[in-house]
Amino acid sequence: MTIKEIFQQNEVTLSFEIFPPKTDAGFAAVEECAHKIAALEPSFMSITYGAGGGTSANTAKLAAKLQNEYNTDVLAHLTCVSSDRSFVRERLEEYKQLGIENIMALRGDLPKDGVLS
Repeated sequence: MTIKEIFQQNEVTLSFEIFPPKTDAGFAAVEECAHKIAALEPSFMSITYGAGGGTSANTAKLAAKLQNEYNTDVLAHLTCVSSDRSFVRERLEEYKQLGIENIMALRGDLPKDGVLS
């Protein structure tokens, strides 16, 4: 279900924001916590992209797990500030392949050194 549909159907919504792990080693712990939160049956769960996109691979992975294995509507973030068009297209295609249709595309914060890659 799209986020727009969720807001149209419900007067009150409850959502939680999950921060993906910074490393693959931390994925199981975050997934376990996210699964417990999903059991509360929120309207949807938002999965951040991580500072500088450092956890972006885990954003897609966690969003797919929540949506496909725990039957929770998700809103995956996509930060674009230091990405070129081809990278953004690749991320969008990845989300599409995983069946994720709710995406929050953000400009994001500039890198600390102010240089875009």
